Amino acid sequence: MFLYNVSVIAEETIHREIVSWIEDNIVQSQKFQVHFLEMLQSPHEGMTYCIQVVLLSEEHITDFQQVHLIPLQQLISESYKDKVFLFDSTMKYLKK
Repeated sequence: MFLYNVSVIAEETIHREIVSWIEDNIVQSQKFQVHFLEMLQSPHEGMTYCIQVVLLSEEHITDFQQVHLIPLQQLISESYKDKVFLFDSTMKYLKK
């Protein structure tokens, strides 16, 4: 099993718009179980959020990326360039 994490760092002036989009387009997903968190005491300026999904295989990660990550990246590049930064990471569970 894998934990796929997408961290989103947004300027305070637009973070509510990003949160709303993520809630409407990713958190409500019927295909994936998504956990949406706000990072407290972030070392970054602005607001930091994490989208976390537990997936069974790397193929499922690719599927999540196609369905959700690419549209989020497109939104950021078209509407929020230089105001939102995101990065993703994949972790493998060592024990259940």
